[in-house]
Amino acid sequence: MFRKKFHGPEASGDEGELCVLSDLAEGERGVVVKALGGFGLVRRLAEMGLTPGVEVKLVKKGLFGGPVEVEVRGVMLALGHGVAAKVLVKPVKDEPHD
Repeated sequence: MFRKKFHGPEASGDEGELCVLSDLAEGERGVVVKALGGFGLVRRLAEMGLTPGVEVKLVKKGLFGGPVEVEVRGVMLALGHGVAAKVLVKPVKDEPHD
């Protein structure tokens, strides 16, 4: 799957590849790095538990840019595609099990 790489100032060096939450594939996990937006949006996301360092799992994507369903701290949330596109995450790579 193709995903846009984030090239902002937060994408420097040791943080690795960052992408937006809406670019994760269904079932893929990521760790929240930062929320981009105004004070109200960032506060609302924080109230929903989307704070830096929290692992999120993209459960389902809506068709044609519809809402995305994510699991955060054991709670299911539905976010608009535009809002999910403002949350920067670092994808978590699954390690193979032996």
